[in-house]
Amino acid sequence: MDLRKYIETHFDEIKRKIIAVTRNNSNTDDLISDCILSLLEKGSDYHQQLILDDKVQHYLVKMAYIQFNSSTSPFHLKYRNPNGVQELQDYHENEIEVEEEVKENKEKLSEDIKLYIGNLPFYERELATQHFIEGLSQRKMSKKYNINRIHISKDLNNIKKNIKVTFNRNKYRDE
Repeated sequence: MDLRKYIETHFDEIKRKIIAVTRNNSNTDDLISDCILSLLEKGSDYHQQLILDDKVQHYLVKMAYIQFNSSTSPFHLKYRNPNGVQELQDYHENEIEVEEEVKENKEKLSEDIKLYIGNLPFYERELATQHFIEGLSQRKMSKKYNINRIHISKDLNNIKKNIKVTFNRNKYRDE
């Protein structure tokens, strides 16, 4: 059986399940069409596998659920939010000031963390500086120092945990 015949045969059941997903939204028919078209684009090998596994309905209902509930899905942008843009808030002067304060607090936090890293013992300081500040990967550090990557990963995780404990972000938000 090919996919088109399968969908024709089981269309009422598929539609009933998708209506349940959308809670009978006015755009349900458009969603069903979009999901079927998307599935048809997958290719005959994919279709045959879905039919053999009896997963066509599952696939379409899952796709409908994701498309309907995701605010970034093509369906959502086309039908539920036809302008395609998220609603923008008007910023008032005090909101702009709050944003600047948050930016300043982030910069202060970043500088304090760099200072903290600079005061660590040599090995930890080197790992933290190269990984967190310079962006060197754990794999490259493993090759550079001839140390197993797992050990580097554990050491970096410990450093990160200590930084999180030492620098509570809420403290920087409240200042």
